[in-house]
Amino acid sequence: MNKLNKNIKIVGFKDNPYPYLKASDSLILSSRYEGLPNVILESLVLKKLVISSNCPTGPKEILSNGKSGLLFKTGSFEDLSKKILYFSKYKKKCKQKVKFSQSTLVRYDQKRNLKKYYQLIKHTI
Repeated sequence: MNKLNKNIKIVGFKDNPYPYLKASDSLILSSRYEGLPNVILESLVLKKLVISSNCPTGPKEILSNGKSGLLFKTGSFEDLSKKILYFSKYKKKCKQKVKFSQSTLVRYDQKRNLKKYYQLIKHTI
């Protein structure tokens, strides 16, 4: 139908996913549960569009409720396929989401967050 098998590669666990992320146009995360999905952050740093399940804790917050990427209903391959087709049809809109995501990454800066924790601890002692 849409011949997506020519454009989509399913890659299992890799010790170093960086080469795959770097060579890709987007990342699809189909998790049912996540904590802090580092692969989303890594993909955003590499300026890749993220299409993620809207599973509990993680993707929705990182993707700013869909402003920084595309969210699909967890477990719904129909919704996922719509997001993939949206990405292939509306590249310019998706690039805007990726651009917006760059402004949100500062929330995950380790030095900045450690400084905040230090200030919090300092004021409570």
